[in-house]
Amino acid sequence: MWIVLLIAVLLILASLDFYYGHKKQVSLELPPSYGKGEMQFLSTGYHFFDALFEDIKNAVEYIHIQFYILRDDELGQELCSLLIQKAQKGVEVRLLVDCLGSHGIKNETIQSLKQAGIHFQKSNKPGFPYFLYRLNHRNHRKVVIIDGNIGYIGGYNIGNEYIGKDTKLGDWRDYHLRLKGSVVDALQQSFNHDWNVASGDKVSVSATIDHDDPSYKDFMLVHSSGSAVYRFFYEKIQRSKKSILIGSAYFIPGKKMNKALLRAIKRGVKLTLVVPMNPDHPFVQEASYIYLKPLLEAGAEIYQFHEGFYHSKVLMFDEQICDIGTANFDFRSFFFNDEINCIFTDKHYIQEVKRVIESDLARSEILTLERLKKTRTPNVRIKEAVSFILSPFL
Repeated sequence: MWIVLLIAVLLILASLDFYYGHKKQVSLELPPSYGKGEMQFLSTGYHFFDALFEDIKNAVEYIHIQFYILRDDELGQELCSLLIQKAQKGVEVRLLVDCLGSHGIKNETIQSLKQAGIHFQKSNKPGFPYFLYRLNHRNHRKVVIIDGNIGYIGGYNIGNEYIGKDTKLGDWRDYHLRLKGSVVDALQQSFNHDWNVASGDKVSVSATIDHDDPSYKDFMLVHSSGSAVYRFFYEKIQRSKKSILIGSAYFIPGKKMNKALLRAIKRGVKLTLVVPMNPDHPFVQEASYIYLKPLLEAGAEIYQFHEGFYHSKVLMFDEQICDIGTANFDFRSFFFNDEINCIFTDKHYIQEVKRVIESDLARSEILTLERLKKTRTPNVRIKEAVSFILSPFL
């Protein structure tokens, strides 16, 4: 009896921890920000890292760099060595990583960074109050600002797997944006906010954009810390008239969001999903089946990328609005992570992204109801039941 009572009390305390922790986090969300600029679409790891490392080498004033994962491997060491060189030459370097996402960084690496004069911080350290919520709350943003006039945002982290040097996952498929223009200041303000929360400082750097080129296009950044990206996706799905495309490494939308997709199909909207053939984490694929089955039955086209691991995060609505950023289409990105997404409407940029997506579809296998049925063996169904319970934490 006492054991049952104790378990009940613990569950109540855990529920209160998550409820009030989430409520507090949502209250800290930054509003959407806007700016003009130009973008370079980077869809391979080598293109992304070549561009990023070259811009870092050319930095004169400062480098503000933030990633969810920074591995202490070859690629991670290459980045750290480059940052140390720039810091020793007088360039201000601030490096922010997620506490759990980058838990593998050795103390020796951190000390070498700090000894070179680099400002280093870890975000979202578990603590009180709301310990359980904070333990699950991750900063998933990947943002770089260089000298206030170049910015990066997207899905790549820093590690060997992101350039295909992981024999298990193979080629890594991801999307990243290199930005110039006043939109970079919006990225800067996001970094300032996260840095100040993690460090207790009051950094208030602004990007150095005096004016925008007349040819620059409009961009919007959605800063999410527990609900903003969910609301944005839900609204755009509700308003879509012709087509919705979703590319995500993890597809665990929840009942309400999935119903919105089903309603869209019912009113004649073509829904296309791109997901990985092979997952990189246990249970995430099984957690998606409960949502994929009704979508397939309603007429959605679902592609499973099989030439490596599909980690891209892209949404396109009616081929008029495109979203590329850090948020996956799952519970974690919707309600628990700090995320940042870039939205643009320029037709030229959208067509460029669309061409890459079409090449990804050609490297994918279409999922049918028959194949899904064969996949859902008794053992898989047991994993589905477990993954349904765990889905908010996957």
